[in-house]
Amino acid sequence: MNNLKQPFIIAILALLLNSCGTQPKRPVDYVDPFICTQGDHGHWLPAALVPFGLVELCPDTYPGSLTADGDFAHSGYDFSDNQVRGFSHIHRGSSGGGSIHDRSGMISLVPFVNVPTDTFFVHPVLDMDKKTEKATAGYYQVHLTQDDILAELTATEHVGMHRYTFSEGKIAKIFLNAGKNYSSVSCSLVSPSRVEGAVGNMYFVAEFDSPASKTSVWTGTKFEDGNLVKPQAGSGLVCEFGDLKDKVLQVKVGLSLTSIEAAGKNLDAECSDWNFASVRENAETAWNNVLSAIKVSGKNDEDKTIFYTALYHTCFLPQVLSDVDGTYPGLDKKMHKADGYKFYNNYAFWDSFRTKYPLYSLYLPGVYSDIVKSLRDIYEQAGSWEPFPDNNHPPHGFCFTVRGKDGYQPFSTCRHEHMLMVMTDAYMKGLFDIDMKTVYPHMKHEIMLQMPERYDSIGYIPARPDQTGEYSWDNWCLAQVAKSIGNQEDYGYFMNRAEYWRNTWDPSIKYFRARAADGTWLDFPDDPTVNREKYTYEGSKWHWRWNVLHDVPSLIEVYGGKESFVKELEYFFDNDLYTAGNQIDLHAPFLFNQAGAPWLTQKWVHKILTEPIVQKYGTHNFFPEPIFDRVYKTTPDGYLEEMDCDYGCMAAWYAMSAMGLYQICPGDPVYQLTEPIFDEVSIRLDQKIYPGKTFIIKAHKLSKKNLYIQAAKLNGKPMNRSCLSHEEIVKGGELIYEMGPEPNKQWGINQ
Repeated sequence: MNNLKQPFIIAILALLLNSCGTQPKRPVDYVDPFICTQGDHGHWLPAALVPFGLVELCPDTYPGSLTADGDFAHSGYDFSDNQVRGFSHIHRGSSGGGSIHDRSGMISLVPFVNVPTDTFFVHPVLDMDKKTEKATAGYYQVHLTQDDILAELTATEHVGMHRYTFSEGKIAKIFLNAGKNYSSVSCSLVSPSRVEGAVGNMYFVAEFDSPASKTSVWTGTKFEDGNLVKPQAGSGLVCEFGDLKDKVLQVKVGLSLTSIEAAGKNLDAECSDWNFASVRENAETAWNNVLSAIKVSGKNDEDKTIFYTALYHTCFLPQVLSDVDGTYPGLDKKMHKADGYKFYNNYAFWDSFRTKYPLYSLYLPGVYSDIVKSLRDIYEQAGSWEPFPDNNHPPHGFCFTVRGKDGYQPFSTCRHEHMLMVMTDAYMKGLFDIDMKTVYPHMKHEIMLQMPERYDSIGYIPARPDQTGEYSWDNWCLAQVAKSIGNQEDYGYFMNRAEYWRNTWDPSIKYFRARAADGTWLDFPDDPTVNREKYTYEGSKWHWRWNVLHDVPSLIEVYGGKESFVKELEYFFDNDLYTAGNQIDLHAPFLFNQAGAPWLTQKWVHKILTEPIVQKYGTHNFFPEPIFDRVYKTTPDGYLEEMDCDYGCMAAWYAMSAMGLYQICPGDPVYQLTEPIFDEVSIRLDQKIYPGKTFIIKAHKLSKKNLYIQAAKLNGKPMNRSCLSHEEIVKGGELIYEMGPEPNKQWGINQ
């Protein structure tokens, strides 16, 4: 090389490297898919997927991801494990309860070279090198040490793409099986490079970029020659590809709930070539496009990691179940077509209605609008659906799923209480571009199932103050819809029922209390802090004490006014009675706003988001010893013990609260305000739906000491209230806080 050119080239290279090093991180770069993947701490998984994708391609690990009886526990992945049972395409993590059979392990591929034990095909287990495990949004990799295989995964909406690197001189093999929780697979090798089949009601087409040189069938107990796998327990297909001589083996698996032909069409439409890097890049771009709708700035990268990972987790569920052409199976056992929208299913409304859908309304209103259409379809196709308790909750009417005729559920098994609140909230925010009059009868049917007309004579549900309160919210929501469509008779009827919570409030003790059908007060614990689930679900009498989302002023009134209410609410927090790990009292920190003490909302929300706090309660009882820890962390045990994310509910609580916004009652489009934990939050508004371009929140002089709002301006004008309407936000604008170290008890006392 010319000596004169060499220093110049070195200088240019150094400049390029330096400039690369100073490139700002994108929102997607802050996502850590391993957060909340360990033990009983959120139940997420580091799957390769795109936002709301049907495919969640991930290793099923061993042994920590299994229950004592051998079923998959929660997501099917546990960060503590160092062995893999296979790489499967369908998962549904984040929830600790309910049936686990639909959550993990469907359509599994096991790459291998040698068969280490006689029971390998009954119980395949491969060692992995945890040091090589890597996950980013849309991508996963790990090295399998026994056979020296590098496994890499990425995905599109309906397609899982695998890339396996085998050592030269080894015979590459794939064991395709149903997965742990599915008894059998039915499939056949229709060409040397293509397998077609089904597991349950999920159809698949798998393609290899190298032809199989040999196949054999595992019947569940023995091997047979051939390439046709009949549905037998534990069965599967083994494909051999010879010595690939360091060439990678790539596999694409397209899925559909409608047919094998549709699975093939989904595969061709979304993943037509073998460019793994391109699929991975597209998945990452899809994630960044979604996450970039909210931009936060500040010096603390730890908070950004928690924030963007939380946003990421809100986009796992629900899932797009319609094919690329819009076809999907309905609850009426017929095929339907989503024309101009995507059909979503797999919900858990009792958990996520509180936080996730209000969040969607700000940063993913188009998705929310499609969800509304999907729920309309569910209502119509289910017909006269009835409540069905799931396997993990007692049949007290609290938990039901939407099922069609003969209990038919194509791919949805979770809770649908308060589905009508999600619909109402979308309607009140202008995200309901269908005729409400066609949906209203179904919403009315839902509330009359939850709180049947027979309870009108007494005005409460016997022995269930918790349900009485919750269904009062639903009645209030339906009343607002009835009023908006001109049905004054229903408005009056449902507004009356929205007051039923008052009939379970015992003024002599100032708690909600169970009553018998004859009006007699039932027993009440001597210590209301005890997390005894008699009459109240998953919580103590203290947790349920704040159970009036739709009419907080009246709740304050029955406490004896604002001063008494604030005193009791302060006691609740000061004595560590609040449970951050369950849904019942998530709104409680924001109630100080409505009681005229917004500085206490600021104090407690900041503590919950950023500081270690004492937690006494698990999901169903006290912890053996109180926990003192951060509620939200950047580690695999990212949440408190026993804290399920519940389909993104807790992640959305964090994201909303970290932005300084919280909607107490879906259906009432008002957000309570507190200080954000970031210097600036910018929400990019969808201009196809909303009039504004961006809504920006700035916190001047925000620091660890300056936690309290001293003054605020909205679009340049002084503002002395601690709430904003949805309409004000989506018009766009700027909210600026001046922060200080001491509470300003005169700011924000208006609502």
